[in-house]
Amino acid sequence: MFVGDADHVAWTVDIELDPSGNPYVAFSVQVDGAATRMVKGEGGMDLRYYYGRFDGAEWHVHPMAYAGTRLYAGEDDYSGLVALDPADPNLAYISTNADPATGDPLISLGDGQRHYEIFRGQTQDYGATWLWTAITSNSTVDNLRPTVPAWPGHTALLWLRGRYRNMLHFSQDIVGVIDP
Repeated sequence: MFVGDADHVAWTVDIELDPSGNPYVAFSVQVDGAATRMVKGEGGMDLRYYYGRFDGAEWHVHPMAYAGTRLYAGEDDYSGLVALDPADPNLAYISTNADPATGDPLISLGDGQRHYEIFRGQTQDYGATWLWTAITSNSTVDNLRPTVPAWPGHTALLWLRGRYRNMLHFSQDIVGVIDP
């Protein structure tokens, strides 16, 4: 599985079971925390998403995407999150304020600011490689916390869209698409 250290601190995000009953998981990792761990609010400027899948005999664990930066100072491990598709272990949806493949900041053409966007990821090799497609882009607010409810025969993707300063100060709507 995943072995962390002071520079690779993991945070659980989502878990599902494939048709054989084997788990597949998503988690975030703060990769810049060792130097800032003792000073709350100084880390979380480089978060990554990882994917793990158990094939019945062994775990396959791979980096999945750049998760961008923390949501706000003081909660350095908080990312935009990942939603695994409960019907298809080869699909996932992420919220990130970085290009999922390169880590480059996502700067909106709408307002020139960095925002979290939603991406659909697809893998065919137990998460070793991912193809990313934007669901949202050039937003003027953040798109956070995607979720895919279990809905046999269909896929719905829901997320929060709006402003999020912290757990007590936010203004968001629940939005979604069917069969994204």
